[in-house]
Amino acid sequence: MNTFLRRGSVGLVVSSLLAVSACDRSADRAIPDVICGTRIDPGVTRPLLTTTAGLSEYDRVDRSAAVTAPCLVLAQDLVAMRFRFSWDADAADLMYLAQDTGKVSRVSAPRYLTGAPYKTLVGTDGAISQAACKTKGGKYFTLTFQLPQVKLTDQSHRTDIEKFMRAYFPATVKTLGCA
Repeated sequence: MNTFLRRGSVGLVVSSLLAVSACDRSADRAIPDVICGTRIDPGVTRPLLTTTAGLSEYDRVDRSAAVTAPCLVLAQDLVAMRFRFSWDADAADLMYLAQDTGKVSRVSAPRYLTGAPYKTLVGTDGAISQAACKTKGGKYFTLTFQLPQVKLTDQSHRTDIEKFMRAYFPATVKTLGCA
């Protein structure tokens, strides 16, 4: 009888763990593995989204034209992630962009990353990265990433934003065909 109970308990625990991991995988399946034309692990994106329900994308980015344009990830028709792809002749001052009072590039409490392969700053609600990238749109590519649903004083997403940008920005630069 004890053997039967132990086996039953072990089976119940294993079944519960499998059910939980299956739920986690199904939630990640709702997250696209390509965001704004860049392949990204859904596991890196998941912590930045408050919901995965009704995800869609509005993308005006044309990499071949290299013209500044937005890309939005929507969750239930609300902006969950905002990207701004920008090509310029000169390097931008990222701190100046982050402290802008408008909605286009503002990032709260920005700090430069150390050890990043590209010039990057991360804030509590977004990040901005820049790379030398010679295209017909200019010599520099700047990507602004914002999470509009994050409250300005919420410090809990900074690490997740940093992890996302360390993966997303280099992958995006690879898609640009920089000379």
